[in-house]
Amino acid sequence: MLRNRTCYLLLFLFLLPAAAVQALPEDKDAPVEIEADSADIEQATNRTVYQGNVKITQGSMELLADKVVLQYKGSKPHEIIATGRPARFRQLPARGKEWIKGKGRKIVYRIHSDEVVLSGNAELLQADDSFRSDRIVYDRKAGRLKAGAAAGGKSRVKVIVHPARKQ
Repeated sequence: MLRNRTCYLLLFLFLLPAAAVQALPEDKDAPVEIEADSADIEQATNRTVYQGNVKITQGSMELLADKVVLQYKGSKPHEIIATGRPARFRQLPARGKEWIKGKGRKIVYRIHSDEVVLSGNAELLQADDSFRSDRIVYDRKAGRLKAGAAAGGKSRVKVIVHPARKQ
């Protein structure tokens, strides 16, 4: 069961909002490494909690948080919550491409609805381009990204896109 939980945590890393662009192909076959100050598997409440300088890596992907909670319904993961000041992730989408980075005080992946929510000064970055709001929601099924009021947030959205550089 612990191995299944780890596998689903990996799934979270692959499904972060900025990950609409594919990750390196070899990332999915790389070993998962989880480091934290503590780990607590609560079978009675169907959840696993990692706390204190949590670092989860697989290939080029990395998630850093103060705390990561994996919540289960039965034996299947239902929701993954990463919190921090801020919680951060980064991923290399392809060789020769810029890193995709994201952060927010909270990153929630709702597995059942295939939706990722970044909240609390949420931000997605790639090179000099950025997408900022207090709340960013990415619906993977619909391929839809919402931010600000459209995502139930309170602040406006700020998007900065730089022209493509000539090579």
